[in-house]
Amino acid sequence: MAAADNPRLPLTSATAPIVRYTEMRDQTDSPSTTITITTRRDSPSTEIQRRNKQGNSTMNSYELRRMPTQQRRFVKKTLMGNVGYRLARRKELHIERRRINDIMCFLGLLGIFLMIIENEVTFNRFDHKDTTFSLLIKSTITFTTIVLVGLVFYYHRIDLSLYCVDNSIDDWRIALTRTKILSIIFEAFVCMIHPIPGHFLVEWSSQYVKKVGTNINFINPYRSTQQHTLTSSTAFNSTPVTTTAQMTTSTINANDEPQAFVPIDVMLSLPMFCRLYLIARFIMLHSHLVRDASSQSLGYLNRVSFNFPFVIKSYIQQRPALCLTTFCFSIFFIASWSMRACDYNVKTGHMPMLDATWLFIISFTTIGYGDIVPSTYCGRGIAAITGIIGVFSTALLVAVISQKLELTRSEKYVHNFVASIELAKAHKNQSANVVKYGWKVWYLKRKGKHVIIQYIQAQRKLLTSIHWVRKIKQQQRKLADNYVSLLEVFNVQRSTNQTTDETAQRVVSMERKVEKMEDSIIEINQGMITLQDKLNILLDRTTQR
Repeated sequence: MAAADNPRLPLTSATAPIVRYTEMRDQTDSPSTTITITTRRDSPSTEIQRRNKQGNSTMNSYELRRMPTQQRRFVKKTLMGNVGYRLARRKELHIERRRINDIMCFLGLLGIFLMIIENEVTFNRFDHKDTTFSLLIKSTITFTTIVLVGLVFYYHRIDLSLYCVDNSIDDWRIALTRTKILSIIFEAFVCMIHPIPGHFLVEWSSQYVKKVGTNINFINPYRSTQQHTLTSSTAFNSTPVTTTAQMTTSTINANDEPQAFVPIDVMLSLPMFCRLYLIARFIMLHSHLVRDASSQSLGYLNRVSFNFPFVIKSYIQQRPALCLTTFCFSIFFIASWSMRACDYNVKTGHMPMLDATWLFIISFTTIGYGDIVPSTYCGRGIAAITGIIGVFSTALLVAVISQKLELTRSEKYVHNFVASIELAKAHKNQSANVVKYGWKVWYLKRKGKHVIIQYIQAQRKLLTSIHWVRKIKQQQRKLADNYVSLLEVFNVQRSTNQTTDETAQRVVSMERKVEKMEDSIIEINQGMITLQDKLNILLDRTTQR
């Protein structure tokens, strides 16, 4: 029987003892089994060399876990020096991090969606808040929050491993700095906030609450029906009896100042919108700039970090209108619902959604008519934040519109060329008018008709033509100034540098040629001197004979 077909062959690694089963069967004799145990322990360096010779330089996590601690550290340190292992490990970590973030984003959005459903059901119901449906939704939110917090720690563990692989670090504790620990704790705390199962009230009275009419048919959804009577004797779990009595008294007395408060569920529900940062991380991890290996290589070579600010800047540069519209609509729905949830009055209940939308619009556009105002400090805070975001969005809108209205380089060239042609034609026409009316003024003055109306009209037209000639020349100078931009200056500088380099090379080549000519002249001079000496010797010999 082959070893690969033997079902009793155990899973072993190269460094663990290898157990081989040899089974011999005879049809006449009883079955007998012979077990041969062979122990082979190679050193870590020998094992890695053997894998490199076989072309398999990777090692899975199962094999690493079965190694001793000291041997595992040595193998990890050795594998970090292998570029192929690091690239493969980096790709696996990127895929795992993206998958975990997708799950986190789904759980975060699910928790926000369930939170809005639970609060809306409470806002529109006329019975007590502690119902089975409410407790079920809150329990589901709590379960998703627990899973989300666990995934936050697991995500950062993958992030630390990715940092270690990128920087060839074999110990993850080196990358766990104090800033990283604080960021992990803060992110877990943000994801941990959610409305807990139960019913708790916190009253926030406002001194400047706008008085409204009393809604007699309104029933407070945050209290049971027994607490709407004057004989109420008990309160909720953490609410004192005096608070319930005060609310009941304020409900009955229509002439008193209404009291506004924010329930603890709303206070714990609004921070859940901070989980939307997971969408920003989702956009970053699924961007083609982050997923493309060539883009990552260019970023590493130019020391550019492909983080969320870089990705969102590139998206705004490519699609500014779409990004700004998406941002404004997201803020519109979040802030409108937050104003509706925060603004609560004992006499009128929660603010209607249409009123909250109108309040957001007049706050976002910084108009502030004053017909609708928030009645709680929480609502006022949201209105103030909405106004600040509105100013910021207005600045972005102006920048986007100016970018859309700006001409491209080719369009600017065509526009300037057409404008220059039109100005040249207008200059010729006005120059011709100057000549024509100047000759007419001279002719009428010579004839002695400088008093009649024709002379005055001709002189007026002459002065007007001269004025237009000067104005057209000024416009031509401005148009010539518009031709020159930073790009043209850069092109001129680049061409000038190229010309300078070419001239310098020519000068160097000419200097070399001059040096060669000097050497040739020196050689010719030496040859002439040698020839003169020989001629003198021949002349002396001739004279001696």
